[in-house]
Amino acid sequence: MKRAAPEKTFILLIGHGSRLPHNKEMVDMHAGLLRDRGYRVYTAFNEMTDPSIEETMHIMIRDGAEEIVALPLFIAPGRHTDQDIPRKLGIPRGYGSRASTKYGREVMVHYNEPFGDDMNIPKILLRKLKEIGCSENTGVLIIAHGSPLKHNSDLVNRTSERLRRSGVRNVFIGFNEYNEPRIEDSYAKMMEAGFDRIVVLPMFLASGAHIAEEIPEKLGIPGGSRSGTVKNGYRDITVFFTEPLGLNPNMNDILVKKIRGLVAS
Repeated sequence: MKRAAPEKTFILLIGHGSRLPHNKEMVDMHAGLLRDRGYRVYTAFNEMTDPSIEETMHIMIRDGAEEIVALPLFIAPGRHTDQDIPRKLGIPRGYGSRASTKYGREVMVHYNEPFGDDMNIPKILLRKLKEIGCSENTGVLIIAHGSPLKHNSDLVNRTSERLRRSGVRNVFIGFNEYNEPRIEDSYAKMMEAGFDRIVVLPMFLASGAHIAEEIPEKLGIPGGSRSGTVKNGYRDITVFFTEPLGLNPNMNDILVKKIRGLVAS
């Protein structure tokens, strides 16, 4: 298939979808940032949120798309990204560039994997740690949702190792559910270790009940807050709870890198 002119190459950001507004807000934020950089961007959701992938694909075809760069805004691969979304795009399972004829005429779809394993993620986390300020007596806790599949836990372990190789000391990991160690177990070990500051880095894309209520309760800080002081015996420990990874504007640079790589290939 002949390469499309730049004005016929559209960007599709795909979110998971949620009954709460936070996932859509995150997707819309990145869509706005990409539009500010000159890209023609559409959004869609796998479930629970409108517009659906099918609805947006019809609109993009109607608007004259000849090539579509489809970027799933997911942390890690899984059934949705490997199977459900390709089927809705009209391409075979997996990632790559394939033609889709599902929506009335042929269009080239460049479908990329989730961005959580990008090598720039540790750099973004490092930048956040520098903003907060870390000493030798600071503990770093990377937290994630957890999953029955191994992709999420593998990703968190790789990210923590990359941070250690970058010179960050005292890196721990914790999962909200499904995987070990649990957030509360790693947090208890950090309390026992004697750190005077703990920085919690959530590898979540957006806020929601876990980020706003459940996890702050496990950390002993007020719900909806980004920091707090926790007592451990006679010691006061300052806890910093950073924003979800997907809300960091620097994540948009990863999307731009993906777009440029896919369109140039």
